[in-house]
Formats: sequence, structure tokens, C-alpha cells
Amino acid sequence: MAVDIEKAINHMNWLKSRGVRYSMNGSRIGTDGTADCSGAIYSALRQGGASNAGWILNTDSMHAWLEQNGFKCIATNSTWEAKRGDVVIFGKRGASGGAAGHVVMFINHDQIIHCNYARNGVTIDNEASTCPYSMGWYVYRYQGSKPAPQPQAQAKPEPKNVQKVSGTIKIAKNATHWLTREKISPNVLGKTYTYDAICDCNISVSKKAYRLKEGGGYLGWLLEQDIEKPLPPAKSTDDREITIDGKKYVVKDA
Repeated sequence: MAVDIEKAINHMNWLKSRGVRYSMNGSRIGTDGTADCSGAIYSALRQGGASNAGWILNTDSMHAWLEQNGFKCIATNSTWEAKRGDVVIFGKRGASGGAAGHVVMFINHDQIIHCNYARNGVTIDNEASTCPYSMGWYVYRYQGSKPAPQPQAQAKPEPKNVQKVSGTIKIAKNATHWLTREKISPNVLGKTYTYDAICDCNISVSKKAYRLKEGGGYLGWLLEQDIEKPLPPAKSTDDREITIDGKKYVVKDA
């Protein structure tokens, strides 16, 4: 199926004209008045004829999908002559989900259209002053139609029974994915964050997930199995364990 780049750009402009606001926690594609960078680009290319991925992609999962739909990576962390319709993904491939990545579409050689947190919506900006090149980048250009598999739609886990609570938790160093299946960036592992909500879930051994905050936005829903548990208090070397009538007691020396 061919992808019509003009239809994709028109859809981005339509999202802009609607006043869509930035959020990673809503529909992500504009249907509820909010979108994020990858959701907006995904929905725009879908309007242009790209295949259904089965779920709303993030920046990290967009690489393979673009290639399946006739795009070719023509530059990685190197200069190129930008053209209308070029899709550029920022952030290291394999670790660019959530706030660790960004994606834009060029509308000419030096202007981009994208949904972004900084301006809280879909905007047209100068690429040189806006694109986060320090994160690293991959440039994809449409080459023509290519057969793409149509995976069976897979329901994306959504927060249920959200309750407003607050506190701080530390992300375990072996955590891999958020509740919503986006990959957790290695940059946040082992760090402590504030949460402002908790929800029910049923994923692996987790029954709860926590919404972590970062700056003025949200980092993601962390499964309770991925919270770093505090170590139990060390047993004093002066403590003695004794047994009386079959029961064990710990005697603490003064």
C-alpha cells in the first residue's frame, strides 16, 4: 500500500488547526484533543495510507514500522539534504521510548511539523533551533510502497481505577517496560521519582501501577514489580538468637 506524504502532512496541519494539546496519557492521536509526538506522526501516516501497526507506536517502535511501509533510513547522526516528508526520529534506537525520544516530519528543507511538549501542541518550527540533535537522530525517507504485514490488533493496557495519591518511589535497575508497553529508558533506572496517581492492573505479578512525574509532564506508569524494594535492616552482630520452649527469640545486647 502506497503512502501519500501530502495526506500525512495535511493531517498534521489539521491536528494543528484543531488546537490539539500535548499529552502522553490521553489518546495520543488527537481523538480526545491531545496527542504526543509519535502518536501524531503515526496517525498522520496512517491517514496517508500506512499500515495498521495494531497499537499506537512510540518513537522506538516506529523504526521497523517505517521500514515496513516503504521508508528507508538515509542518514544516522550525519548531515543530509532534508526534503518534504522526511521523518526524523531522535533518541538512541532501542532506548528512545517516552521522554527519551522525539519524532518530527519535515515540510521543507528547514521547517518541521511536530507535536511537542515545549509549545503544548502541534507546531511548525525551524529545525535548526528546535530539533534535539544532541539525542542522536535517524532520517527516514519514503521510497515507495512495500508489502507490509497486518498484525492482529493487540489491546494496549490502559490504567484502570485511577486514584489520586502521592509519594516517591525508586525505579528498579532491572525494570524494562511501562504499564503501556513502552520500553523504559536506561537513563531513568535506579532513580527516584514522585508519583501522583495509582491504578489497578493485572500484568505479570503486578496488581498496581504508579504514574511517575518528570518536570511538567509524566514519565510513565511504573508496575509495582519494578519498584526497587528497600533492603531489610541489617541484623546486628551483637544480637543473639535463643530458643525457649520451642520459640525463637532475638536478644539484643546493650
